Amino acid sequence: MATLEIWYDQKPDNDFGAGDPSILVTTHEELAAFIDRVSERSAAQPCPSLVEVSIAEDPYGFPTVYAGIGSDQGYVRISGVDDLRATQGDLDATGDLVYDFQGHETLVPASYEVPLDTVRSVLAAYLDHGGLIPADFPHLASVG
Repeated sequence: MATLEIWYDQKPDNDFGAGDPSILVTTHEELAAFIDRVSERSAAQPCPSLVEVSIAEDPYGFPTVYAGIGSDQGYVRISGVDDLRATQGDLDATGDLVYDFQGHETLVPASYEVPLDTVRSVLAAYLDHGGLIPADFPHLASVG
């Protein structure tokens, strides 16, 4: 397992530089509590929240995860050096959905959206596997 560094709900003047307040998660319990908190807040917003997750010990040495966390749905996209994988929901879904990353609109393909339990599973796998989710992980598919 690794320590996850999560960027979510930072102060408006945050420049993502050294010393900025990221959220550190090291256990499944902390991860579950974090997802619950974001999900509850998303329910009261016009659009769900987006978080950025990396490995705290080496944030540039592992794929970065972007996870949308809504009240009951969300998505995960993993950006690695050699591949891009994402959750796959309704493959017939068209258009984009709006997620909020610290006050900035982010468009996400509607086909990426899945039940929140799937988002939980993918983020737990990222934690369990130290940032390297196996290529055959069932909830992720390569995207172009």
